[in-house]
Amino acid sequence: MTDPSIRTATLVDADAIAALHAASWRSAYRGILSSGTLGPALDQERRTHWRYALADLGPRDIVLLVDDLAFIAVWDEGDPGFGAYLDNLHVHPDRRGGGVGRRLMGAAAERLAARGERRLYLWVFDANVRTIEFYRRLGGEIVERGMAEIDGNRVPQSRVVWTDTAVLAEACR
Repeated sequence: MTDPSIRTATLVDADAIAALHAASWRSAYRGILSSGTLGPALDQERRTHWRYALADLGPRDIVLLVDDLAFIAVWDEGDPGFGAYLDNLHVHPDRRGGGVGRRLMGAAAERLAARGERRLYLWVFDANVRTIEFYRRLGGEIVERGMAEIDGNRVPQSRVVWTDTAVLAEACR
């Protein structure tokens, strides 16, 4: 069986991405975020978010999708000095560990490297240990700790940085 193809997401994909995003949050962030945050309102909130985000993409932003299995979103504008901002990498809960997240990371890193962007960073919840280990296996380094404020709750998080997107792309192969 061949791997599903990676393609650039468009506005018509907003609802599918939102559904995937909500399902991933409910699975990965149970016990990290409040049940209210992960409740029924999350579906509409994510739909609204992705309809706006995909309608307002900058020319250097990257949103890639693999069917209804996974997506990645990398914004050109992030914190100064840290490079491109990996805002989202979500894999359907039933497909985690199968390599699709690694493939998406690699595809995004290749695009960044091709345009001369060497650095990439993200923030990850500290309690999301499995994901932190995934990023470390791909060469990500925790360089800073902080707190996120989500629906009135403070959640510990860490900044993970890659200093060479070409090396990251190679690590994802």
